[in-house]
Order: sequence, then structure tokens, then C-alpha cells
Amino acid sequence: MSASGTRGSVKQDTNGTWRYVADLPSVDGKRKQAYKRGFTNKKLAQAALAELLRDVDRGTYVPATSMTYREWVEGHWLPDAKSQLRPSTLHSYERNLRLHVLPDIGSVKLQDLKGVRLSRLYRELQATGMKGAGKAAAGLSPRTVRYIHTIIGASLKAAVKAEILVANPAARAEPPKASASADGTTPMRTWTLPQLGAFLTAERGERLHPLWLLLATTGLRRGEALGLSWANVDLDAGRVAVRRTLVDLDGVEPVWSDPKTAKGKRSVPLDATTVATLKALRVAQAEERLLVGAGYAQHDLVFARPDGMPYHPERTSRVFQSRVRRHKLPVIRVHDLRHTWATLALGAGIHPKVVQERLGHANISITLDTYSHATET
Repeated sequence: MSASGTRGSVKQDTNGTWRYVADLPSVDGKRKQAYKRGFTNKKLAQAALAELLRDVDRGTYVPATSMTYREWVEGHWLPDAKSQLRPSTLHSYERNLRLHVLPDIGSVKLQDLKGVRLSRLYRELQATGMKGAGKAAAGLSPRTVRYIHTIIGASLKAAVKAEILVANPAARAEPPKASASADGTTPMRTWTLPQLGAFLTAERGERLHPLWLLLATTGLRRGEALGLSWANVDLDAGRVAVRRTLVDLDGVEPVWSDPKTAKGKRSVPLDATTVATLKALRVAQAEERLLVGAGYAQHDLVFARPDGMPYHPERTSRVFQSRVRRHKLPVIRVHDLRHTWATLALGAGIHPKVVQERLGHANISITLDTYSHATET
């Protein structure tokens, strides 16, 4: 039997079962074969061989492998992805795989994974959060499960590219449907200009007031502000350059990372009040550095603890919300200061393109979609 120059044959083994052997096309001059044993009769072996040869002709044949999903992810995909992913993204992938995916499907052979198996995993994660957690455990939000589906899909897409899988089984899986009310997304909340002014006035003189002010008057992300160095601040010109961000890795020490997108590296203007506040902060920080002496951490951070070390992003967010509650204002997240700035700017007639560039969005459609409530006429 042959197809497009590929030859195969079926033979009976001594135990009475049948097997096929096929010569495969070679790309390096070395002989390659595929074989399979255990067919109960000759006809079944011939049919399987014919199917293999059709796959070879269509270019959809992949060699059989006993590699498990865990072996693929930990031994190949994640090591290869390290140079392509931001540290925070890589950590998030590793954590979600370790906690929610590998305990369930890690031992499954890569080529045995099916969409229906992944769909069952997603249902279990929504119900209990992880394998063996029990019915009383809290399940994951649909949004988190969809994120896990994205991670699994990316890992299996790479296996297809590596010619280990013919197709991506994640494409046939059924993750939870996304919806505005059920996807786990925290709704955007913003302050009015009087509410923002009341908060900044109440916080004046507090250690983190300059941070709140910068976020409120520039639209910077929390990590961009916390990662800001004095080397990237030009108070004479009234501008800051965003070049890095400080990200939280699930409760461990924060790490430096690149901005989320290429547009994230940008120059942002400062208003006169923010410039004056940062000038005063620099003087106060220099005095702290002298008091601490040799133990001061030389990170050149604009916003630093008394010893020069960076603030932890999540703890900073908790401090913000505690201050908001103390001042009896509508509770928002620290990230909502960014939304507040954008909403007020668009409401004041600033062109969306300017707002996009200030926020570091990859394109203007993101800005328009996110803040459609502020651009409707």
C-alpha cells in the first residue's frame, strides 16, 4: 500500500494480532517509520494504515507521543515562554497552572486531551476552585476560569505549532460565557470633580498624598507611578517618562516589569500643582535619606518607604481604600483614579486621541470603548 511515495504494510504477529508499518517522508535523509500493533484482524490494521497515509498526504500527521500535559508545559512551553512574557504574566501563568490545571489534567497524555475534558475542568473550577477542594470550597469566577482557558489554549496552540498536536482541543472546549454581570469584572467607579477635590484636600500632608495626586492628575496606572524613578522626572519641563512598572506577584515581593504595551512607554505632562508637590516630596525624601544613612535603599524611587524601598502595590491599594472610607467618600479602587482622570478629561472636551496617549492605550478604540459614557453626546 502506498500514497504519495509513502509505503506501508500490514503483518500478523505471532500472538495472532495484526500491526501496520509505514515509511514516512524524510526531511533529513534518515529513514522514519510509524507503526501500531494490537489490531484484532487484518482489515482493521489496513484501515488504520490508510487513515495514517491520508493524514501524511494532507500534512496533518503527527508522530505519537506519550508526553503528558505537565511534561509539555513544564518542560517545554513555559521555559520557551520566559523570554516572551512579562514577569508578572509568566508568574500568573505558572500559578494558575500549578493550582488549578496541573492537579487535574497534568497526568493526561497531551495527545489524549479533548475539548470535553477541558470543559469538565472548567465546570469543576467554577464549582470548587481546584481538584479535591470539596463542595464547600469557593469556586472561581467565570472571568478567572476564562483566563485559565486562555492559558491552556496558548499552551496547546504552541503544541500544534511544534507539530505535537494536529489541532488545539481548547478550541472545542466550552469556557464560561462572559457577561457584564457575571464575568467577575469589578465595575468602573469614578468620582466627580468635587469628590476628587475633597479627597485630595483631606489627604494633604499625609505621606501618600503626592502619589494620590499624581494618579489623579495624570491617569497613570498604580504600578507605573510606584515604579517611577526620579531619573525619569523632569520637574523643570513638567513631565514624567513612564519606562517601567512595579507589579505585584500574588502577595510576594513586587518586581519591576515593562509597561503593558509599547504605547505604555510614554511621556506624560504634569500640572503646576503636581510639579510643586513633587518638588516638596524630593526635598523631604532627601532629608529622610540623610537620616537613614547607609541603610537607605538606592532605588531612586519617587514614591518610597522611609528606608527607600518600594511600596507594595496591593498594600498601597488597601491603604487607599481605608483612607477613602475614613473620609466618607464613595468607595473606589486606586485604579479608579485613572478612570476618574480620563472621564473628567473627556467630559471637559479633551480630544480622545490626547487621552489615549496620556493613558498609554494601544489604540484609540480602547479609549473610546472604555469611556463611552464620557464621550456620548
